[in-house]
Parts: sequence; structure tokens; C-alpha cells
Amino acid sequence: MAPLKLLTVVSASFLALHTVSAAGGATTVTYTATLGDDGKCLDKVNSAREAVGLSDLQQAGKADTTRRLPDSTSTQQDKYNEWVWQPVCDVLIPNQPKEETESDAPTAGTVKFQSGTYAYEEVDAAAVNCTAVVDAWKSAYKNFKEPPPAYTTDNALYKDQKNVSFMAMYNPSEGATADCRVVTCTKTTNVAKTADDGSAGSPQTESGSALICMTVPDILSKEQTKAPFTDEQWDKIVKTLKGSASAISPSVVGLAVTVLGLAATLL
Repeated sequence: MAPLKLLTVVSASFLALHTVSAAGGATTVTYTATLGDDGKCLDKVNSAREAVGLSDLQQAGKADTTRRLPDSTSTQQDKYNEWVWQPVCDVLIPNQPKEETESDAPTAGTVKFQSGTYAYEEVDAAAVNCTAVVDAWKSAYKNFKEPPPAYTTDNALYKDQKNVSFMAMYNPSEGATADCRVVTCTKTTNVAKTADDGSAGSPQTESGSALICMTVPDILSKEQTKAPFTDEQWDKIVKTLKGSASAISPSVVGLAVTVLGLAATLL
């Protein structure tokens, strides 16, 4: 699986707790990852796939946990950097403190991300613009000057999450499934009552959300020695996306001319 450098509400919660010293009491920080409904933006993703001749991605069933995002409320982590959602929350809530532990690896039995190719885009959880998300993923085709090669760990193309998201959306595998959901990371800070007056400050929260689409099977793994797309598939994708860009360019140019003309009248 290509590294998930980031990885957004409300069917599952995952908590990681840690306590630090504070003047007059203790401050408890809680990290929560909450997942939204299945199939978010999947219709828009499938419309983009149909336009290039690929079959629809099917929403992974709830019982098929190997094809879904982590979705368990049974374990609470007391170490943030051992938490399954830590890579996501590091991006959505930047500058999170790392606790010192013997290992950054999740402990045995910890829920983990399954093998798959992941598409990711930060969103406003209250008003997800699926069209904008899909357009952002589409735009990465311009980063490929030739058909995407088989995955290798040292290939710079696959160290860019935008490119990985593009590959995930256009996963050409027969019978491919998707688990598309909004994930929201929330950090809640609670200050304990002080010894002086017994008062406690109001909880402070920080949050961030992203749409994540996990597509299976994984097309960016070491086991996949062949290029993900056939020449015919890639030609169709490029031709379609270039055509879409050309179709909107006149209006963009027209807007630029209008803005320049308006600016000229104000000089």
C-alpha cells in the first residue's frame, strides 16, 4: 500500500487520551475520529469513472472489514502516536505533540488501515462539495507525463498524495470496491478544577475533516508489478480529461478578459 501520509460525521468514534501537567491541576486532551455515512461522493466518483469507460466502484459492505476504513469503538488508546487515526489527525489538526514511547508502531491487536489505495481531500464536513473534491482528484492527471508506472517505494510520483488520490479514484481493477466517508478529527482539551477555587475552564476544541475513499484492491503495492492501466485505458482517461479542461477554458478566459477590462476602466 502506498503510504497514507494524511488520511474526517457520525457512526464511529476512536479515542486517544493523554494527560499533561498544568498549573493548579491536570489537563486532559482527548482526540476523537468520527466517521460519516457510507458512500459519500461515490456517485460523483463513479460519474467521473463512467466518463473514461471504467465500471462503477461498489460500496464495500459493512461486514467486509478488510475493504473498509477502521471502524471500531472497542479500543481506547492512551498513546496518541500508537493510535490508528494518528496519521490523519496529524494533518487535520497540525502540530500535535508526540508522546515518548518505546515504539511508534501500533501495539498488537490495534485496529489498522487495511490494504488499499486511498484518495484524500480536506473538506468542510457540514457542506461537502463533492464536485470540487472529484475535480481536485482529476486534476492530478497532469502530473503524469506518461502512463503511470507500477508502484515502487522510490518513485516520487507516488509520494504525492494528489497523485495517489487520482490513482485511487480511477482504480481499474475488476470488481473494485470503495469505502468513501468523511472523517473528522477533533481535539478536546479539558482543564481540571484548580485547588484554589475549584473552578475549571471551558473545554477547548480543534477539528478538521477530510473525505477519504479507500479503494480495493490496492493498485499501488509492491506485489503489483504491472502498470495499473493499459495503454487503451490511459489514453481514454487523458483524452477525456483534456477534453473537459478544454471545454471550460473559454469561460475562464472570458472571465479573465472581463476582469482585466474592469480594471482598465478604474485606472
